[in-house]
This record gives sequence, C-alpha cells and structure tokens, in this order.
Amino acid sequence: MTKVLSKSRYKLGLECANKLFFHSDKSFKNQQTDNSFLASLAEGGFQVEALARLKYPQGFFVKANPGDYQAAARESKLLFDRHKVVVYEAAFLTNDLYAMTDIVVKNGNDIKLIEVKAKSYDPNDPHCFIGKRGGLVSSWKPYLFDLAFQKEVAQRAFPHFNITACLLMADKSKTAITEGLNQKIRLPTKGDVRQDVQVLLTEEEAANEDVVIEVNLDDIIEDIRNGKYEFDEGHSFKSSLLYLSDVYQKGEYPNHPAEYSACKKCQFKANVEDKLVGFSSGFEHCMRSQLEWTDQDFDMDSVFDIWNFRTGSKLMAEKRMRLSELTIEDFKIKEEPDRLSASERRWVQVEKGLDNDLSPYVEKEGLKAEMSKWIFPYHFIDFETSAVALPFNKGRRPYEQVAFQFSHHICHADGRILHKSEYICAEPGVFPNFHFVRALKKSLDQDQGSVFRFASHENSILNAIAVQLVGSDEPDKQDLIDFIRSICTPTSNSEEIWTPTRPMVDLRDVVVDFYYHPLTKGSNSIKAVLPAVLNASPFLKNKYSAPVGDINLSSLNFDDHQIWFHLKNGMAVNPYKLLPALFDGWDDETLETTISGMVGIADGGAALTAYSKLQFVDMPDHERETIINGLLKYCELDTLAMVMIYEHLKEITQ
Repeated sequence: MTKVLSKSRYKLGLECANKLFFHSDKSFKNQQTDNSFLASLAEGGFQVEALARLKYPQGFFVKANPGDYQAAARESKLLFDRHKVVVYEAAFLTNDLYAMTDIVVKNGNDIKLIEVKAKSYDPNDPHCFIGKRGGLVSSWKPYLFDLAFQKEVAQRAFPHFNITACLLMADKSKTAITEGLNQKIRLPTKGDVRQDVQVLLTEEEAANEDVVIEVNLDDIIEDIRNGKYEFDEGHSFKSSLLYLSDVYQKGEYPNHPAEYSACKKCQFKANVEDKLVGFSSGFEHCMRSQLEWTDQDFDMDSVFDIWNFRTGSKLMAEKRMRLSELTIEDFKIKEEPDRLSASERRWVQVEKGLDNDLSPYVEKEGLKAEMSKWIFPYHFIDFETSAVALPFNKGRRPYEQVAFQFSHHICHADGRILHKSEYICAEPGVFPNFHFVRALKKSLDQDQGSVFRFASHENSILNAIAVQLVGSDEPDKQDLIDFIRSICTPTSNSEEIWTPTRPMVDLRDVVVDFYYHPLTKGSNSIKAVLPAVLNASPFLKNKYSAPVGDINLSSLNFDDHQIWFHLKNGMAVNPYKLLPALFDGWDDETLETTISGMVGIADGGAALTAYSKLQFVDMPDHERETIINGLLKYCELDTLAMVMIYEHLKEITQ
C-alpha cells in the first residue's frame, strides 16, 4: 500500500529527513505534541481563519475524518465539479502526495489556493518575501515551500485547472474599524476549533473589516517549483519532494547528514521517564550513527549546550561535537577587564564541563562594581504579555502588544522583601495597556530605587506602549510617556532618542557578564538560573527551607506555609515545578515545549496561552478564577526568582 506524504510531513522533512523517519515510527518520542486547541489559542490563528472565511462566505467545509485522505479528496472533487464554488479545507491527493488548503475559490477552470497564516504582513515592505540580496527571507521560507507543495499537489490532481497560490494574513498597516473585533470571533467550548468557531460579526462588519490581506504569491511559488530558490543548500523543491517522498515510502532511517541547527532543536528526544515506558530518542539515534557517540557522551555536555555558539555547524561538519575535541583556538577569546566576554563565557563553560566542575564562576570585582551602582530600595518587575491577532478596539492594529499582567517585588536595605504590588486584566475584550502602565507607574513612583527586569522584554513592551500612547486620546498620556522614558532605553526602531534618568537594570545581563553556573547548561533563562543558584547558595538553602511566614517575606498569592526550597535526589527542585498546572494535564514545562514549537517562543508560553483562553473561550466562573489565580502565582514567582538571584549575587560578593 502506497504511503502518502502529507504537507505537514513534507515540512518536517525539510527540517531534517531523519525527523520524517522518527515521526512515522511512533516508538520515537516527539516532545512537540500536536494540539490544535493550544495552537489556536497561542497563535490566534482561529480568528484570522474565521475572518478570512467571511471574505469568501457560503463556502463548504470538507468534513472527512482526520487522516482519511481518500474520503477528503473525494468530497473535495465532488465540490470542484461545480462551476463556481468556495471550499474550506479542500483536499488534494495524488498517488503519494496529499495537501489540504484552507480556502479554495473555483470559478470555471480557474482555481485560487488561499493559505491562511497567523502572521502579520506589511504591504509597504518591498523585501518581505525576497530579501535585498535576491534570496527568500528565511523566516518566510517554510510558509512559501508549504504553499509550493500545495500548488504542486493540486496541479497534479487537476492538471487542466489554472491554479494560482496566495497567502492571507493579518495586515499590520491597517487598523480595525469594528469596535470589539477581538471578542466577536470566539472558540467553542466543544467541537472543532476550526469549523465550529463562533462568529458574532454582522454581515456589514464582516464585509467592511479589512485587517486581513490576501497576497498573490504565484510568481514566487512558480520560481520555487522551478528551482530558482532552494530551501537550503542542496534542497530544491523538486529534489526535496522526490527525496522525502522516497524516505517516507521506504520507512527506513535515511541517515541524512546531521545539521547543527536541526539537531540542536530536535524534538525527538526522550528523557529518562520516556525511556522507562518504552520510547526511544531520535536525537540519540542520529548521534550514535553519525558521530559515534556512546552512552557516556549523552551524559556529558556537548557543543549543543554551549551558549550562543555560532561555530556549531562547522564543528559538526568536522564531527567535533564532544567538548574534549575542542581547543581554545575554536573560541577566538577576547578578554574584557572584570567581566566575562561572550567568548570567555563559552570557554569557561567548556572547561567546567571537561572538569565535571559544578561550582559557579564569578567575576567578583566586576560584579561588586556593578552592584555598587544600585540604589535601594530595589524593585523587581516582570510582565506577561500577548500579541493578539485581531485588535481589541477600533483603531488598533493586528498583533499589537498587549500587556495584561505584572508582578512587583521590593527589597529594602534592611533585607525586608515585600511582594509590593501586582496587576492583572483578564476581562474579555478589554485593552489593558494604558491601565497597566498607570498601575506600574503608581507602584514605582514612590522612590528612586533601582528597577530590575530579566532580559529585554519589559523594555520592549514599554516602548511599544509609549508608541500606542502617542496616537491615543489619553488625558495623561504625556505623563505616562515621560514615566516610560525615565526607566526605558530606546529600541532599535524608536523614532526618538532619549536618555533615561532611572534606567532599568537587566539582571540577565548581570548574570551573563559576571556569573556562570554549569547547572544552567548554557541557558540564561530565569527558569534555568533559579534552580542553579538554589543549588549553589547556602544562604538561599537555609532561608527558603523555612515557610514563607517565618522568613519576613510577604506574598500576595501564597500562604504562610509555602516552602520554596526542596531537595530531590540531592538537588534543589526547580520552584516552577511546585506551581499548579494552568491547564488540566499540561504542566508548565510540557506546555512551554509544545507552544514554543508552534509560535517560536519559549518562556511565557503558558501565561500567553492561559490569557488567550480567558479571552476567547466561554467557561464557568470557577474555571476562570482558577486560571487567574494560577497566572498570579506564576508571575509572582518570576519576580521572587529575581530576588533570589540577587540575594545569591549579594552573598558571593560579601
């Protein structure tokens, strides 16, 4: 029986042909679980698709069971026998290829394929798809090859049709003309997340709303099909189609040459628990086959773990991926006085990995000098944000940043730590940004103490809100803009340049510049740094082994009996694992892994998805309250984690 290469399998094979084999052999663990409900929530794709279908109303859904390719293709063909028709989720099948297209518009022998993507598009950008040097823009390649695959299969299935290929996306140059547009397309509590979406727009609103745009890309798609553009070196469209179809048909491990970026991001990895229930690791399979790794190699750090290392592809080509195979010459060390340069940090990581040294490395004098600039009381802030596909209000743009939550801890010179304030706006349809920044200003305006963030996210969000304020009618907008500019630095796309009088301190930059702990495995995520410092710090172990109520630590969301330091197998338990799951059956780590594969995010996926559910799904009050309480706990732990990291840095500098 012929096996059918679907569009999703083709896209996976473009990443790496070995992944296509692991996907088809269910004994290999896939960490990126397919969950259409979570994907729709996180990306907002269900809203863009529903609005797109309103542009082509009175279409017919193809409703064959998932995986029944022949039934879907038969149903689609019957619809295509009509002279004029609009088909949603139309299916095309040849002997060994299958594609499904979001919207197909047929008029006689003319067929238009419309693929809907939850991405924003700027029609004023002449280099959106084709870069200035004439090549495909890398971020769009998967989408364009996806569309080329659809046209190829459709043309083979219906060679007598004239077929054009289009993408339909959110138009970032347009503003909504419908008040409350965001809340007029909602997910069902039951049923299919694509076919049973609740649309509350009137016919007039649907006809006039133009925040989505259809772009004819047929010229680019034809160039791809004819070999002008390759996905990467050696992967033209036709050759990749033949090769991947053959790989899938044979069902044998293709031993495709390992590629650093694909291997580093490989989702076919199995942890100890996975292996105990019978799963295998595709990643390990490749490393054993191609790099001759042994069991011992998987227990040690490798080039894959080195932070921000851009020579990985070269080393993989040379089959030098063990740390023991590296030399200092591979790192081109550039020294910086009293701080770790990026190259020094990478080499420190290698040395500690080779020596099996789990002690932290500290540039103590530089760290002391940095900390001497800080002013008490210290303020630690963390934001949770989203970028919703369709705007909340009339006059807003698609995928504008929405800041719906913050947490704020304050640390006094005498050691008192207070969870001083927090903000959350979970009410459906409310655009929170201006209320958010007012609440933040009120929290931080009591003194001139140093303000800390972890990474650049908070700075970027506040800059985006300042731009929104400029175009608003808020009576206090200048005060709010002045506040933002007092603590934020301009971003690369800021139209104005200013110097903040109270610039935020990026605690992540402090860690990167002065501190490295081997337990982070090269990651500088707060969720990696926190358990590392808990393991390293006698002060933190002693303090946080006691209940919150006994250590002069106020909390707005945890009771006095909460204990943050626990040992398991001699190691500190990551406090994030002590939090309740925001979704039934989905702990934070699983949710982050799943969502990151869908929308290209890492930390924050759980909060973003929970917020989306609060916005777009009707649910009982008790369920809504449970999610809100969970969000408050997550965000409070983020700022408490910053406090703990600061306490450890203080400990090692005294």
